[in-house]
Amino acid sequence: MGGEVPRAGLALLALFLTFAAHAQTTLGSTAGAPVNLGQALQTAGTQNQSLRNAGLQTQQQQALIRTGLELPRTVIDFQVGQLSSNYTDNTFNIIQQTALPSVYLAQRRLLQSQGATAEQQAAVSRRSLAQAIRTNYYGLLVSYRRVALLRRQDSLYRRAARAALIRYKVGETNRLEQVAAQARVLEIENRLLTTLSDLEVQREQLGQLLGSPGAAAVDTTQALLAPLAATDTAALSPESNPTLGLLRQQIAVSQLQVRVEQLRRLPDLRAGYFQQTLRPEFTALRVAQLGVALPLLGGAGRARVAAARLGEQVAQGQLAYTTSQLTTQLSTLRRQLRRARASLDYYEKTALPQARLIIVTAEKSFRAGDIDYVTYVVNTEPAWQIQSNYLDQAQRYNELVVSVQALTGADILVGK
Repeated sequence: MGGEVPRAGLALLALFLTFAAHAQTTLGSTAGAPVNLGQALQTAGTQNQSLRNAGLQTQQQQALIRTGLELPRTVIDFQVGQLSSNYTDNTFNIIQQTALPSVYLAQRRLLQSQGATAEQQAAVSRRSLAQAIRTNYYGLLVSYRRVALLRRQDSLYRRAARAALIRYKVGETNRLEQVAAQARVLEIENRLLTTLSDLEVQREQLGQLLGSPGAAAVDTTQALLAPLAATDTAALSPESNPTLGLLRQQIAVSQLQVRVEQLRRLPDLRAGYFQQTLRPEFTALRVAQLGVALPLLGGAGRARVAAARLGEQVAQGQLAYTTSQLTTQLSTLRRQLRRARASLDYYEKTALPQARLIIVTAEKSFRAGDIDYVTYVVNTEPAWQIQSNYLDQAQRYNELVVSVQALTGADILVGK
């Protein structure tokens, strides 16, 4: 029969309905109540395993600070036997070697600075995680809007396909129009299935970022476009950018490393006590010892100082290079952001209202019989494309905003 849907179409339709029914029950309920962006960031701050690891690494480095005042081990010797005659005698000897106090103070400052470096590395991890969550969250909002758009398109084309089938049965149109209408419906169904599948993947990825089991559920009523505060476009600085803060901290560490290596070349101090007991009729011998330990071959020490100074130069060069690189990147992002915002304004003020008007007018004309199916599709397809392009532009804009916030925004993700 001319009006029968092909078997392949029925199979695809059944698969679509099954998947859509499953999606309706899972999109908002798998991981509990839907969360907004702030709640998602808060959840990640307490549950994300990578942040926990960064916090543990910071604690580990801070625990090492006390080792900066560690003295060398005390040497204690005791001997008993025939030391200087046939009689049994014994000796007791204790020696302690230590560096100058300035060395231990410098080592402690170096470890404290390394602890601050670990904190900066944790800040870099937090910023990177926040950027990933924001990107995924707004990508999900766009995907939900895209699903809604495809469902509206599917609904309208289904009505048009039914109308084309009726017209074909009563002889008002030809076979081509009826087959074209069916093909269009199946094409939209396929695109909708693909989008739903992609959306599920995004939800699972967000759940993994939040440290939650299963796919995350988001509040789809939130604004589609990411907000951009004035502070988000402030000048680049180590205070606002954790990567620059980390590089600046590494310079401080390298400078302290130079100081430690210089002080380690100084002589060590030695102090000791020696006691020897002889035959009972003799008084025990007691001797106090003071001395210094000199580095007779100082080449290795000079090499360590030179290496530490080179490390400081490397750190300073890396900071200068990264600052220049990120400044250029920020300038580029700002220009792209202005262009994306202007494009969104065009869509919101001009293109989208025109697209909605085209779809409504074409729908009315087709249902009234004023235009055929081919004309209906030709006139509505650009309108659907405009709405799809708007979602593409919204996603691009959100990605730019998130990238700018990753460079200059405040650190709003706090690890536990």
